[in-house]
Amino acid sequence: MSRIPFLDNVYSGENNFWRYFFNIILIWGAPVLLGIMILIFITTYLMAQGINPNLLAESFTSDPLTFMLFMGFTYVISMIFLYIGVRYIHQRKFLSIITTKSTFNWKRLFKGGLVWFALLTIGLIISLIFDPASLKFNFNLIPFILILVLCLLIFPIQASFEELFFRGYLIQGLGLLTKKPVVLLIVTSLIFALPHYFNGSYTILSADIVIQAFILGLTLGIITLGENGLETAMGVHIFNNIFATIIVNNPEDLGYNMPSIFTSLSTPEPLIDTLGIIIYVLVLLTIIFWGKKEDLLRIFRRERPVE
Repeated sequence: MSRIPFLDNVYSGENNFWRYFFNIILIWGAPVLLGIMILIFITTYLMAQGINPNLLAESFTSDPLTFMLFMGFTYVISMIFLYIGVRYIHQRKFLSIITTKSTFNWKRLFKGGLVWFALLTIGLIISLIFDPASLKFNFNLIPFILILVLCLLIFPIQASFEELFFRGYLIQGLGLLTKKPVVLLIVTSLIFALPHYFNGSYTILSADIVIQAFILGLTLGIITLGENGLETAMGVHIFNNIFATIIVNNPEDLGYNMPSIFTSLSTPEPLIDTLGIIIYVLVLLTIIFWGKKEDLLRIFRRERPVE
């Protein structure tokens, strides 16, 4: 058993290797397969109606609203298969990948999300004061309302799924292989961060995004293990994605010019950006673990040898 109860939740179910392998294939493969089938059906229908199917491809690559809808669809499917896998393949309660408690802590979710949103807002205000040329006011009411509604519908599912998978299901599963929380944090944060490389439209931006995603993932993992629950991490992730879409958007990120309030015009500077995200997460950790230092330090202490 681990000194971190959250990791011990894994022992409440069946943990054969084939169960993890099969479940992960379902979680990530099912939405891709269904998406391809739907695209084939739509393409066939458009061709039968004499409509150029290239219009559909152009919509996916140029329209952020279409992209958001498709992303929402894929994550709903992934969430469904994650639930099925945990509940029926591993024969565990789904709540066991979220918390050691018997109920979901909504207060933690909103506290974590609002604190992170406030920190990002303070950073935005500082940028407007000291470097206003790095931001362009981009507000347009109707498109903004549409993207806001989509964000409020999709990001709670998308960000929650990623936390449930990486900081819940995966970190607990890898905990069967090692009792060192630091190793778990680094490995799961790397797996989480590396796919973000494809978010950038050029190499420096991609590397910058990966570094920031790794640091944020590491922080969310620390919070999860320190609090023995995912709720705060889920809140931070949800509000982070909402902020990055409706408040300040970088058109080079994913290649979409979202109808956000501000558009970032700054070029990536990995060293400065890394320092910035480190400051953000250190403030976040200080607030989250204020008066609970032992919960944080427990993650980094060595296991006592069994006598």
